[in-house]
Amino acid sequence: MMRPIHLRVLVVDDDEEDFLILRDLLADFPAGQFTLDWVPTLKQGVEALRAGRYDVYLVDYLLGPDNGLDLVRLAVAEGSAHRPVIMLTGQGNDEVDREALDAGAADYLVKGNIDGEKLARSLRYAAERARHVGELDEARQRYQTLFNRNPMPAWVYDTETLRFVAVNDAMVANYGYDRDELAMMTIADIRTPAEAERLRAHLAGRGCIDGFAGVWQHRRKDGSTLWVEITSHRLVLDGRPCRQVLANDISARRSAEERLQLLERAVESSINGIVITDPRQADNPIVYVNPAFVEMTGYTAEEAIGRNCRFLQDGATSQAELDILRAALREERDCNVIISNRRKDGSHFWNHLFLSPVRDDQGRLVNYVGVQNDLTERHRVEAELAYTASHDAVTGLQRFPVLESTLAELLSAEGAVVSVLFIDIDRFHAINESMGHLIGDEALQLLAARIGPEVGGRGFLSRFAGDEFVAIAPGVDSAGAMDMARRVRAAVAQPIEGDGYKLFLTASIGISRSPEHGDSGMELLRRAEAAMTRAKRQGRDSICEFSATQMQELEDRLVLGARLREAIARDELSLHYQPQLSAADLRITGFEALVRWTSPDLGPVPPGRFIPIAESLGLMPEVGLWVLNEACRQLRVWRDQGRDGFTVAVNFSAQQLQRPDIVEQVREALSRHGVPATMLEIELTESSLMENVERVQGRLAELKALGVSLSLDDFGTGYSSLSYLREFSLDKLKIDRSFVRDLPESADDAVIARTIVAMAHQLRMRVAAEGVENEAQAGFLRQIGCDELQGYHFGRPAPADEIDRKFPRD
Repeated sequence: MMRPIHLRVLVVDDDEEDFLILRDLLADFPAGQFTLDWVPTLKQGVEALRAGRYDVYLVDYLLGPDNGLDLVRLAVAEGSAHRPVIMLTGQGNDEVDREALDAGAADYLVKGNIDGEKLARSLRYAAERARHVGELDEARQRYQTLFNRNPMPAWVYDTETLRFVAVNDAMVANYGYDRDELAMMTIADIRTPAEAERLRAHLAGRGCIDGFAGVWQHRRKDGSTLWVEITSHRLVLDGRPCRQVLANDISARRSAEERLQLLERAVESSINGIVITDPRQADNPIVYVNPAFVEMTGYTAEEAIGRNCRFLQDGATSQAELDILRAALREERDCNVIISNRRKDGSHFWNHLFLSPVRDDQGRLVNYVGVQNDLTERHRVEAELAYTASHDAVTGLQRFPVLESTLAELLSAEGAVVSVLFIDIDRFHAINESMGHLIGDEALQLLAARIGPEVGGRGFLSRFAGDEFVAIAPGVDSAGAMDMARRVRAAVAQPIEGDGYKLFLTASIGISRSPEHGDSGMELLRRAEAAMTRAKRQGRDSICEFSATQMQELEDRLVLGARLREAIARDELSLHYQPQLSAADLRITGFEALVRWTSPDLGPVPPGRFIPIAESLGLMPEVGLWVLNEACRQLRVWRDQGRDGFTVAVNFSAQQLQRPDIVEQVREALSRHGVPATMLEIELTESSLMENVERVQGRLAELKALGVSLSLDDFGTGYSSLSYLREFSLDKLKIDRSFVRDLPESADDAVIARTIVAMAHQLRMRVAAEGVENEAQAGFLRQIGCDELQGYHFGRPAPADEIDRKFPRD
């Protein structure tokens, strides 16, 4: 039975008499159950509704120009469903009844068909229902607040479909998915494939049990993972069986535990001894030692724990090291010292100790950690390495850097006379290859023993490299050095006999001397080596003293090399162009670009002088790149003048062709100057093709793909041209000038020229001849089918401005 409650009722009706009738109908009920007030307009009713002063609102359907349903809709729209609105109308109407209830009215009453009991019951039921709705709303709101504001990720999922039904803010923030995305996902989607399989097994077994459900690895939207402790409970939501899940993120804790386990394993498995002491106890006793400490000292953990580390010391530690250690303990700071310790068996070892204090969160000292490193073996190895670093392992002779310091000390005296002998054993590599390095090493040991006495003792002899020795002879003049070299040569020439073999060796020896040939060790060494190289060129088994001619060659190389490095930056290089003509009609088909160098100090330097130096110093890639860009620039100039239908050939060195970026350099040069690739020809020498054939094949294929043409210069002078010719994508062969010089008189050269032309044409290549100096040569070459001619007969190499005067415009 419904308990009596006092209800505040507002009647919204434009007819006051209707209000009085309603009040009278309720007059028969006990006093205090209802309080009725009246307002005549919808506006006043809305204000009262929003103020929330009444429990129930009786609203007339028609309020002058307004409709009472607007108040119903407003109550629903503004969330005031717990303030019920009952519609009143003058006469019954099913359509109005339905419209009122659809709008959210608590009840619908016809004024002429109600009595006091019916009205009172309707008011009480509407108020009671509104109270229950309000309580449910509040409960739902409290639940939503607790669910959404829970700092721990939480969600509800349907146990049949496994789809997410609800997720809280922490879940969205921690997993990276928005609510719309999660609404389309299942709980398996936030797991790795392995964990998803584990989930299926869990749900098939213990998935229905409430409470703790274990530790799981989940996956965020960005692919990162986290570890969570899962707690779940059953519930029914909107008639569907569901489970609510709380996910406690323990990633940080798990990571800390893993780091702690890793640290424990690292300490236990460390090859260094680790000791932990407790300075809060009397005499700072040991509280932990790792297995490496036990192995290093011979003491078990039980024997060491509880004792001060002093029991390991043997009294041999230097006082300075002890002072450092004691000061660090006193000042509670880091230190590292080398102290002398003894093992349990009494044997000695050097201990490199690293000591560090450990403090708690308040900064108080709680432990010392000592890391022990046994240096005994290291000291022994260092001594061996020091000897190995200064002495040759095979001969036992000191290495040249040691001898060099002795040489530098001897040369420091003013006017010092010191001779240097560079001794090379001729063809010694053949012994290693044919008889093995063991016999080779035995021979070197014997040679060192023989040569040492001849040069004044082993202190004046070193093994330089391989089969090369260097000796110094202080105070020995030219005649004395030559006599010493003869004795060394004779000592090397003595037969070497071994188990089943007999060796006959010779030596090539170069001599340099201070102060004539230099006043530094490296100068004398370099010049003695140059003299030795000349001795080898003279047939080996000989002695050469460094000469003035060699001095000039070396100086020339040094001077020209240094200046050549700066020649490009200083704009000292230029290109001369030699025309190439069609043999059939002498029409110009192209030009060969030839580099020239004019030094402000040296004047014009012939190519035959500076090109070999550039090659020996590795400068050809830099020079070649300049030539490539300058040739493309000049091509652009000629094209802008309206000239076309010809090529410009540039020479590539072997060094240049081996560069990994050579194809890109050609592409950039063509692009920078806007030159068609078909107007550029690259000339290669046979030697450049023979260096790393597979790599060169790849480079040439890439160059061909750009559209440039390739020609082989000096054809016929090499030893492998015919065997490799078919391996390369060449467009032209150039007959070397050596085969052109004696044409047409030389029958042999004529046969060679005819053969080259026939072979090249069979391989679909054009043939050019260089070095054409007269009409007889030109006529013969034209007769045998040569395609292009080049030489002084048609024009010498000349700068571009001179070529312009001879180059006819189309």
